[in-house]
Amino acid sequence: MNKPETPEQTRAFHKLLRSDPRKYLETANQWIHEDPKDSGAYFDRHLAWMHVGEPQHALEDINKAIELDPQPVDFLARGDVYRHLGDYQKALEDYDQGEALNPSEWQDDEFGLLFQADCHGRLGHEAEALAYCARLPDNFWTPGLKGAPAGDKASIADQLRRMAAESRRMSP
Repeated sequence: MNKPETPEQTRAFHKLLRSDPRKYLETANQWIHEDPKDSGAYFDRHLAWMHVGEPQHALEDINKAIELDPQPVDFLARGDVYRHLGDYQKALEDYDQGEALNPSEWQDDEFGLLFQADCHGRLGHEAEALAYCARLPDNFWTPGLKGAPAGDKASIADQLRRMAAESRRMSP
């Protein structure tokens, strides 16, 4: 399979990720074999590794993508892997680095802000969690992607408060 060149081809390729992640993985392996300096192929393969439950392999690939051509989305992706692994401090470091590379793109994407708020909440940092939540648009709503709080901005803020309080209670 050739690398997607149009939005339609990209959608079809990502549909393959959901329907046949092993085929998606094979395709990304082929691209990497053909061009070991293609950061996008490593990014794509990290998605497949996450889909098949191999976050350590995903981490290796996203690290390679960052080594070759660091982009804000790469730091968001690596932060997501660390968040998935429960390493919220490392996730925050990556999210902060992604935001620093392109603050306006980060603000416009919105999910980086949600995940930053989520990590702070899980670490018991209520003020920081609420500060990131406050930066979300007033009409923001989410179904709770990747285990982050769900709902509108006010509901998310309430969940972050409870999450931070619970984290502080559980800390030694």
